[in-house]
Amino acid sequence: MILGAVAITFLGVLTVLNLILTLAVVRRLREHSDHLSRLLSSPGGVPWASIIGSGERPRPFTATTVDGGELTESSLTDGTIVAFFSPTCSACHEWVPRFAEAAEAVPGRAIAVVVADSPEDGAGHVTSLRAVARVVVEEQDGAVAKAFGVTGYPAMCRMASDGTVATSDNDAVVTLPSLA
Repeated sequence: MILGAVAITFLGVLTVLNLILTLAVVRRLREHSDHLSRLLSSPGGVPWASIIGSGERPRPFTATTVDGGELTESSLTDGTIVAFFSPTCSACHEWVPRFAEAAEAVPGRAIAVVVADSPEDGAGHVTSLRAVARVVVEEQDGAVAKAFGVTGYPAMCRMASDGTVATSDNDAVVTLPSLA
């Protein structure tokens, strides 16, 4: 009889403890959910952006396109779209055609940087982009990627008239109407 009362008391205490722990976990999950919602609603939509953000200015750079042209930060006129792709990035294979379509809408104002260990490695992306954008092939941490603070791929931005980034949200870059 005493053993039964002890067992029931023990199970009651264990149930209350379990309930307290469950409520604490639920509260913590709500805090995380609220925090994540605030981060994702930040400008650009992604708190861990892989390129400099809106209002920031790329650092000075000089690069040569695959066609022999020179690119510098002064090449970044109003409405220019800039994208960084890597042949080792699986998401880039989806984004290259989307960027190419957007580049067609802004003739002369599209720059694509293919980050590859060698020109041969990036040849597929270069072929897809060369007709619609000025294309640069550079190694990891090349001059243009450093200027834009690129940390992941694909990374895109659209430039504003004052030389700063207007948006660094990939979806916005490929869907904004032509500024022509």
